Formats: sequence, C-alpha cells, structure tokens
Amino acid sequence: MSTRWQLCVNCLTAWAMSVSTLLAAEPADLVLSGGKIVTLDGQLRVVEALAARGGKIITVGSNADVQPLIGPKTEVIRLEGKMALPGFIESHCHAVGVARGMLDQTYAELTSIAEMQDWIRQAARDVPAGRWIEVPRNEITRFKERRFPTPAEMDAACTTHPVLFNSVSNKWVLNTKGFEMLGLLDHSSKLEDGEVVRDESGRPILLRGGTGTIRKHTPKNPEHSQDEVLAALAKVLRTYNQVGITSIFERATDPGSLNLFRELQKRDQLTTRVTGTFRFSAKTVEGVEKYVASLGLKPGEGDEWIKAGPLKITIDGGIHWGTTRLSEPYGTKRIAFYRLTDPEYRGEQFFSLAEMQTVFATAEKLGWQMSCHVSGDEGTRQVLEALSRVAAEQPDVRKRRFTLIHAYFPAPDIVHKCRELGVCVDTQGYLYYKDADTLAQVYGPEWASRFIGLGDWVRGGVPVAVNSDHMIGLDPNHAMNSFNPLLMLSIAVTRKTLDGHVHGPQQALSRLDALRAVTQWPAYLSFDEQKLGTLETGKLADLIVLNGDYLTGPESGIFNLAVERTIVGGKTVFRRGESPHAKLSQ
Repeated sequence: MSTRWQLCVNCLTAWAMSVSTLLAAEPADLVLSGGKIVTLDGQLRVVEALAARGGKIITVGSNADVQPLIGPKTEVIRLEGKMALPGFIESHCHAVGVARGMLDQTYAELTSIAEMQDWIRQAARDVPAGRWIEVPRNEITRFKERRFPTPAEMDAACTTHPVLFNSVSNKWVLNTKGFEMLGLLDHSSKLEDGEVVRDESGRPILLRGGTGTIRKHTPKNPEHSQDEVLAALAKVLRTYNQVGITSIFERATDPGSLNLFRELQKRDQLTTRVTGTFRFSAKTVEGVEKYVASLGLKPGEGDEWIKAGPLKITIDGGIHWGTTRLSEPYGTKRIAFYRLTDPEYRGEQFFSLAEMQTVFATAEKLGWQMSCHVSGDEGTRQVLEALSRVAAEQPDVRKRRFTLIHAYFPAPDIVHKCRELGVCVDTQGYLYYKDADTLAQVYGPEWASRFIGLGDWVRGGVPVAVNSDHMIGLDPNHAMNSFNPLLMLSIAVTRKTLDGHVHGPQQALSRLDALRAVTQWPAYLSFDEQKLGTLETGKLADLIVLNGDYLTGPESGIFNLAVERTIVGGKTVFRRGESPHAKLSQ
C-alpha cells in the first residue's frame, strides 16, 4: 500500500473513532448512579450505575462510566445505595377483563363463609329488595372452611334478596329466595341446562351447570363506553406499575381487545408493554386457518410496545373447579370436595390427542407459536405426546417455544419431555401460596409437594415464568389472584403457604432463579430476550428501584420490600409518594 493511501486509511480510521467517541459522549436521557443495579447478565454483575438514551440502555458500569454522559437535560437519579432490578414481566394476566369487571363490581377477597355472610348483609342494605345479589368470585379452596357454603348459611345472611354464589366454574349455590326465583324449590323441578343437587329431604343445595338459566333471571351488567373501559384499563396498568410490572402477557385476547391498548398508546397512556395471546377453540385444519385469517395479524407482528404473541387452546379445567385432568381417579375425598358423583372421574379433556396434533401442526405450518391451558399431569402428558408427534414430522416446532400454561404437577417424565421439545412453562406462584394447604388435605401430601413445582422445572432446564393469572380485583395483594411480583418472589424463595406450611421444600428457588422467573425467562417465552429481562447495553430501559436489598436481606422480608420507582423505556411511570403518572411519551 502506498504512503498516500496509508495516510488516507489512517485519517479515515481516526475520523471513525472520533465520531464513535462523540456518539458515546452524547448526553444520556437518564442516568442512575450510586446504587446496586442487578443486571442479571452473563456475569451476574451488580453495578453502580446505568445510563439510557432513546428508551434503551447505553451503559452499565461504574459511576465514573456514566459521568461523561450527564448533560444539562439528563435526568439523574441518585440511588443512594438502593437496589435496582430489571422490570418485572407479568407473564399471565387478563387486564382488559379486570378493567371491565371493576366497572361492574368492586371486588372483595373473602376468606371464610362468615366473611361472605357479612359481605351479603352489607350488599342487602345497599341493593333494593328483590334484586339479585351476586357474591364476588372467591374459591372454596381459600375459604377457612374449605367447602361450599350451604343455602341455610346464605339464608342466615339474607332472605329479602335472591343471592348467588359461584366459585368452581359451573357450580352455583343460592339462598332459598334464589332457588325460588328460578322455580327450583319443588322436589320435581328440573333445570333445563344443568342439574339440581338436592339433600335427603329434596331441598336444593347446589346447581351443576345452569349458567344460561341463571343469566336469564339475573340483571345484565350495563354497557360501558370505550372511554370508560380505556380509563379503567389505564388504571389497571398504572396499578401494575406500582408493583414494578413493566410488561404484561395478555393471555386470552382478540384483535378488538388488543386495539384498546393501541388506543391507550395513541393517548400517551400506555405504561406497560403488551404481548397478546389469542385463544380459540377450533379443532380442524380449516378451523385453525379460518381463525388465524380472522386475526388479521402475522406471527409476532407489532412493535416494542404491543405485539402479537402465541395462539392458545384450552385442554382441561382447573384445580379450583375439580376439572383438572389427572393421571389417577379423583377418589372419595376429591369427589366429595368438588361435589362430583363418579369416583372414577379423572377430569376434563376438551381436545383429543388427534385434535391437538392437528391444531399444533397447523399452527406450526402457519408460523405461529402455540400455548395450551393445561393444569393436570395427565392433560400435560397428552399435550406433550401430541407435540412429539408433530415434531417427528415438523422438527422446527422445537424452536417455537411452545408454552404450557399452568402445568401444576411436573413429574420427571414431563420435565424431560419438555426439555427435549423446547417447551416452556407459565405457572402461578400465588396458587401455591393460597391453595397448597387445601390440596394437601384433599389430594394428599405427594400432590401438594409437586404443586407449582418450580424447582423441578428449573433443575430440568425448562424455562419457567412465574405469574399471577390476574383476572379480578385491583388490590395487588388481595385481588382474586395477587399480582404483586414481590409476593411471587417471596413464595418462590421460601415455598411457604399463607399459613406458613412448606410442601415440597425441594421446589424452592434461589433468589436469582426466582428473579429470572419474573424477568429473564418470561422475556425468553415471548422471544424478547434480546430486548428485555436483563439490564445490558442495547436493551430496553425497563427497570425498578426497591427500598431494600432483595439479594441479601432476610427471606422473610422479601414480601415487605416495596417498589419506589418504575421506569419503562427510560421514563418514570411510577414514583412512590407522587400521583401515578397517567402519560408515557412514546
């Protein structure tokens, strides 16, 4: 190379380096310094400082590293030794349903039949005589009595109004006035769309089914305007921000509901990122293709704020309802608890093995990720068998991060098959906290020790996201399913129930693995691990600041930690002690 050309090359190189230096030195929009920032990166670094520009992290390191990036317009947050973590990802919620529900009724968590009676008495004072009173949904697994209320107990609370209690999906308890209003007091009366369960004297004590009949008699909730729904939804998202949630997976949505988030985005009121999951019931190739076409979306379509996630089908029922598909008959205790009849009953299965195989294969052909609501161990095995058959013909399905939603009871063969097929898990820590003691009594200790078996998943190398399945109520700790991630972390680390019992101590997680289960691993489930879940250069600046030390403080204190600040895309959306932020610049 000639001297002249060498000089040119040297000049260009020097120019490029100077441009790079100038770009790096461009002031940051946000700097956090003087703290303990848990990056969750490959080296598990805990650093002093972080800087962000344009909604993304540009530096993590020492206070000295970020000092040159502080300009006259840079927002500087002095952490003063406080801890910052990646923003929490709520990987299973129903925010739109919560918003609509709060417009219809204020939720109350009821922990006993006595509390339920007090709630009914208060409602009877507020509601005109003769109008229906419907008790907010509370699971019988969470009642101190661990059983259904009786009509007599409901009569003791109110005889002037028809009263309705629903806990386990399609089972209803009414007071005498309620059964009278439905015309079911006579011993020979029938229910067109269900069954009347009667006591030895012929009095009705419970309905199985009958939802259509009940809804014909009970008043419909009023229609709400889009503005009302949007205001309620914005409030839900701001409440999520208060407990450090920066992203959500809306686990049963549709294009119309997803558009509500888009409208909030237009109004500058979207304060969490949203990944939609689209639930359907088609069982044929044609049905799946028609449903996918109706979405008008491509797999993964969207941006950093709102995007299309997986498809979803429902395979079995739920642990609260007595419809979970199990590997053994329910037997005497479970049959009595759930008010079933057949001791050989093993739960529901809404898709056959062949139908699952058809759905999974079609979704794979169309390029969509799949997820399944499946709670029981036998239901889970059926799903994995169907997926195995698809993988034999379409091996790329292993790269699709198929997700089991719930999967309450892992077992060695289930965990091994999940790892082999690249399957992920979305499961609910709060259910263990509130329901494991009842399961130990009704199902037995071995089932309780496997219930929400986080340790089994993690040791088996299966990415697991811990979440709430939040669907009713707005109190972070006392909604029907608590959505406070700090409570979720406490449950995962201590494996303690509400009453302080530990079922399956081997299922407890380390603090770092528990943190990964609400940050890094959910990001992996949605193919967002290059954007979210850890605090690294180039990733989105979603993080929270705590008032204490999550890593070294006492285990018993994890739940009592509080989020002081929540930052999404480099902008504060919640700061304790200030009014909730209603807007987030895009």
